[in-house]
Amino acid sequence: MGRTQRFMSSQLHDCSGCGTGESTSTGRVRLLVAAETEFAERGYSGASIAGIARRAGVGKSTVFHHFESKEALYLAVISRAAAEFAHTLEHVLSSSESVGEGLARFQAAHLDHMHRNAQVARLILRELQDERFGHDRPLIAEVLSANYTRLLRFLQSAQSRGEIRADADCEVAAIALFSANVFHFQYAGAMARTPELTGASDSGRFTQSISDLVLNGLNATESGSD
Repeated sequence: MGRTQRFMSSQLHDCSGCGTGESTSTGRVRLLVAAETEFAERGYSGASIAGIARRAGVGKSTVFHHFESKEALYLAVISRAAAEFAHTLEHVLSSSESVGEGLARFQAAHLDHMHRNAQVARLILRELQDERFGHDRPLIAEVLSANYTRLLRFLQSAQSRGEIRADADCEVAAIALFSANVFHFQYAGAMARTPELTGASDSGRFTQSISDLVLNGLNATESGSD
């Protein structure tokens, strides 16, 4: 098991009570919250252990008691949010009775997760887009790949059962679903201020429509055909 996988496994364990207010260590959680803000505002390169300790109201030695390095703390911040969503994603997809229901519930849960973890979401997007942080991209990509793979396997399983046409590209479909929510997360405010897009700014309408478009496309259903 690789370094990132070990982090994800530990975060999934710590996140077994996600949404219930349960935590394994108040001190650890306080550091993660402080680090989340520091990394979101300054990026990986600009953030410092001293700054994180200051935000958390502790000494640097306390930070190193919980995390061996800035990189370990950075990965823990990302994987904590990813682990929470992995827990939600598994429940959403495994309990859905159809591919259409699963996609609609996935879109809603994913967008809600991004808004509830806005600082981490913006941090991830910043790291992926900014060339200055290029060396950290594999770190984030590895953490996020598990959630993408889970959605992809859900689509491929539906395809094998004949619920999705055989020639459909499930990899592109999974990317489209994730990407649509990222766009909405970043530009919902601008859409709400644009008369032609105010309807699309509604998250419920948006997620339902995107999942329907990915599953059914834009082609009109032929009527009266044999």
